[in-house]
This record gives sequence, C-alpha cells and structure tokens, in this order.
Amino acid sequence: MLVFYYASAFILKLLHIVFPPAILGLLLFAIALIYGVIKEEWVNTASEWYIKNLAMFLVPFWGGLLVYQDLLKKNWIAILLVIFVTTTLTIVCTGLFVEWGMKFLRLHHMRRKHD
Repeated sequence: MLVFYYASAFILKLLHIVFPPAILGLLLFAIALIYGVIKEEWVNTASEWYIKNLAMFLVPFWGGLLVYQDLLKKNWIAILLVIFVTTTLTIVCTGLFVEWGMKFLRLHHMRRKHD
C-alpha cells in the first residue's frame, strides 16, 4: 500500500498537481485490484484481520466517552454549540478565503494580459 502512496506522491509532484496523494494512491490501488495487478487473495488476509479487530481500534474512543460521561452529560449543550459554531465559522472562513483567492487570481491574470 505504501508503494501506491509514494508513487502517487511522485506523480503529483512530477505533474505539479495539488491533490492528496493518499486519495490518488487509493485510486491506483483500486485500479491495480481491478486489473489483477494485485491479487485479491494478497489483500484478503490483512483486510480480514482489520475487520476482525476493528473494535480494538474503537475501544479508546468509547472508553473516553465512558470516562467523561458525567462531564458530557453536564455540558452537552455547550459542546454541541461549540461544534456548531466552529464548524460554521470554518465553512464561512474557507468560503471567504477561496473567494478572495479567486479575485486575486483574476486580477493577476488580468494584469498579465495587459502587460
């Protein structure tokens, strides 16, 4: 799997494309599975182990919820409010930043055309 990640990082760097290499690596991996470059049996053993032990990866999350259960019960409104406000602010700030960036790019392109 790491081979696909590093291959995708190399491809993206070579082509000067800004894209998450992990996603491209997963796409390359899926294509390799579809075309039989990687045999399903090779992946099957590891994937079955992860599926069987999935609960082990979730235990810390659920344990944390149990440990802080009283605190969560007392402050659930404040927690939800903070989640809602910060998510909304993140979306708004990202939108404004992208809008500003697009205006900057348009001005930059217009200046290049005039020169």
